[in-house]
Amino acid sequence: MKLTKEQLATYHNDGYLLLNDVFSSDETETVCIALSEDQRVPGPHRITEDDGVTLRSIYASHARHPVFARLVRSERLLGPAQQIAGEDLYVHQMKINSKQAFGGERWAWHQDYIVWRDVDNMPAPSQVNVAIFLDDVTEFNGPVIFLRGSHRLGTLERPGSTEGHESGHIDPDEYSLTPAELADLVKQHEMVSPKGTRGGVLLFSSQIVHGSGTNISPFARRLLILTYNPVSDAPRPVGAPRAEHLAGRDATPLVVDRGPLDRH
Repeated sequence: MKLTKEQLATYHNDGYLLLNDVFSSDETETVCIALSEDQRVPGPHRITEDDGVTLRSIYASHARHPVFARLVRSERLLGPAQQIAGEDLYVHQMKINSKQAFGGERWAWHQDYIVWRDVDNMPAPSQVNVAIFLDDVTEFNGPVIFLRGSHRLGTLERPGSTEGHESGHIDPDEYSLTPAELADLVKQHEMVSPKGTRGGVLLFSSQIVHGSGTNISPFARRLLILTYNPVSDAPRPVGAPRAEHLAGRDATPLVVDRGPLDRH
């Protein structure tokens, strides 16, 4: 799958791009079944809400389950990311954020790159985030909200700290914008929340400011997010100090898979 010139221009101007109906209902269900299987695997890759029970995030499913190992190579995800980055890519991070009905908590306003810079020694903000809607995303179930065009501001320095996070998972609260900063930014950058049906794909910059509210609806909202990074910009040594349960530590260039997504 190739992006048009107009779509590429939208991504570079706005910092994000929504593509509808990229995966069929059957393909999306295949991913959801694989997720339900991977969720049953115990380990530090599982991040819960404050109640210690409800699943908030799960990391690096591509390192454990064959469906996700194939998904990260899908032409419909890797192809557009390669167009944007202009070179060979590897998966720096994969996670699935879940907002359960009547309880999925917020994600603080933040940029992604600064966290990877501090935690993973990432040398440049050249990552492309590619997300799949595993559920319909509406205004009621906590959609991601972007500040349109805020990626052009560059890295907004934060006093965030990675100390005391033995799990390797860094909550955006550690790098969040203050209310005053956000109020100032929205004077120049419109708040937008891309919404759509399950199977849609959302591409967004690692420097765009984004966050999300709670899920006040009876409908879950699960978002699978792949972070592709150019092989030439891989941290040296690759992956350190990123824990193995958070990323695959393999900066080998990905080979595009052009076939349909199935269980095999």
